[in-house]
Amino acid sequence: MSSDQARQETAIVERVLGGERDAYALLVERYNGSLFRYLVRMVGQPAEAEDLAQEAFLRAYLSLASYDPSYRFSTWLFRIATNLAINRIKAASKIVSLEEMRERREQRDEAPLELADPCTDSRPDLAAERSEMVRLIQRCLQELPADYRAVVALRHIAELSYNEISDSIGLPLNTVRTRLHRGRERLGQCLEARLPKEERP
Repeated sequence: MSSDQARQETAIVERVLGGERDAYALLVERYNGSLFRYLVRMVGQPAEAEDLAQEAFLRAYLSLASYDPSYRFSTWLFRIATNLAINRIKAASKIVSLEEMRERREQRDEAPLELADPCTDSRPDLAAERSEMVRLIQRCLQELPADYRAVVALRHIAELSYNEISDSIGLPLNTVRTRLHRGRERLGQCLEARLPKEERP
């Protein structure tokens, strides 16, 4: 994000705190898409991701007076969302049975989500291959520990810098780098184990 964008966001926050509450919609509009995509990668369910995104925006709004403008608003927002997502994942792991987890995975597999911009090539064979790869990446991403998953998703889905990730999850930069490296490594191992031999790098 440019310094101009950061200044614009600070100005919007000041307008909201000054009583112009409707201005908050500008921040929601700016980050709703990227936050939702990130949360889908974290929790695996679009409906659940939408609930978490709404909660993150609400919490950010209610806590706006405590926002530190030395950080980008997006960094602060993703920190709130990350905490919500990790808490949800930990809570779900304690109460969801193996059968329910299997059903959720099957539902995810039926409706895969894109990890990047839609493919412009309309050839059915390429579209099918890409769709299968998306499903495979999503499954492997869901198998990462929540802490690794958060760092990988913040970097590759939300496209935050290492410093922004560090600020978002409150960890030293070296820890972020280590988790990202290990997360990518585990993701690669999962993909290699599941890809047909002829498709492996």
